[in-house]
Amino acid sequence: MGVIETSKWLDDYAEEPEKLLMKKGITSKEAAELYSCLKSFGMYTPSLYTKQLVLSLKERNAWKKVNLFYKKYRALWKGPSIPVYIFPVQASRGIFSSGLKKSGVSFKEEIYLFLSDEEDEKEWEALFVHEYHHCTRMNLLKKNPAEYTLMDSLIFEGLAEDAVKEYCGDHYVSEWTKKYSELLLRKLWNQHIKNELHLRKNDSRHDQLLLGRGKYPSMLGYAIGFYLVGKFREKNEMSARQMMILDSNRFIEDEKAGED
Repeated sequence: MGVIETSKWLDDYAEEPEKLLMKKGITSKEAAELYSCLKSFGMYTPSLYTKQLVLSLKERNAWKKVNLFYKKYRALWKGPSIPVYIFPVQASRGIFSSGLKKSGVSFKEEIYLFLSDEEDEKEWEALFVHEYHHCTRMNLLKKNPAEYTLMDSLIFEGLAEDAVKEYCGDHYVSEWTKKYSELLLRKLWNQHIKNELHLRKNDSRHDQLLLGRGKYPSMLGYAIGFYLVGKFREKNEMSARQMMILDSNRFIEDEKAGED
C-alpha cells in the first residue's frame, strides 16, 4: 500500500468531505460516521481556506514526501503494508502541536494524517513516525485494540514520541513531552495514574486521564508515558525498534518495585 493519492479526491470533493471519504469504497452512512470520528482528531471542516491549503500541499509535494517516509520506516521497522490518507488539518484542532498545524490518527490497518502548509518537511516526518509507530506496534502485539487499557495507551504514546526523538531529533518532539518536571510527573503518577492503569478505552476516565481533560493536567497520560519510556530506555539502553515489541507491563515494573 502506502500513501493514497487523496489529492485527486480533494480536487473533486474538498467541499464535501463525506463524499470524499466514500472514495475509500464505503457507504454514505459509513463515510458520515468516519468523518465524525476523523474530525475529532483534526480533519478539516470545509472553508474558504481549504482549496488554498490543498494547492499548497500539492506544490510542496506532500504526498510524495510522506510516501518516502512510509518506505523508509516500513523497511527500518519491518512495518505493516497499510494505506496512508492525507487530508488538510482543521484550522482550530489538533492534539500534537499548539498552533494546530498537524495531527493524525492511527488504526491497525490504516493511518490518517492531517497537514497544514506551515510545517517543514521534518515536522511531517515526525508526525508520520508517531502514527506509523502506533500502527506497527498494534500489529506486532497481536492484541485486540478493544482490550487496550490506560497502561497500554500511556506506553503507546510514550514509545511513539520516543521514536520521534530518536529518528527526528529533540527539536521535533511535541511540547507535552517537556511540559512537566520529573518531580511533578512522579507526583501525578502517584495521585492520578498508578491505580487506574486497568481502565479500558470505553471508560470515560481513560481519555480524561490520557489527554488531561476536566480536572486533570493537560496531556497528563501522554507526558507520563513519555517519562516512563525514557526511564526504561536509559536503564536498559534499548532503541525504539527494540522497545516496540515489548509488553506495556515492562515499562512500569520499576515504578511498581519502587512502591514495595
